[in-house]
Amino acid sequence: MSSALAGDVLAKTGEAAKAGPIAFAVILVLCVACYFLFKSMSKHLKRVRENFPADPAATAQTSAVQTSTLEAPTSEPPTEPQA
Repeated sequence: MSSALAGDVLAKTGEAAKAGPIAFAVILVLCVACYFLFKSMSKHLKRVRENFPADPAATAQTSAVQTSTLEAPTSEPPTEPQA
């Protein structure tokens, strides 16, 4: 019985005793970093939402104009820059 207690005491000393607090500190630092990451991400997403139009019809019209300008071929040949 006393050898089992001695084994428990020896297991809690040295490197095994340091692992618990170090792991707790690492997890705590990761949680704090995630908090600031989420806070920053939500701020950026609010800015992105403000840039998008709220009307879906306006979005469809804008995308149609953009695709028509991309697909329309030009009848003029490209001009070379003059030096």
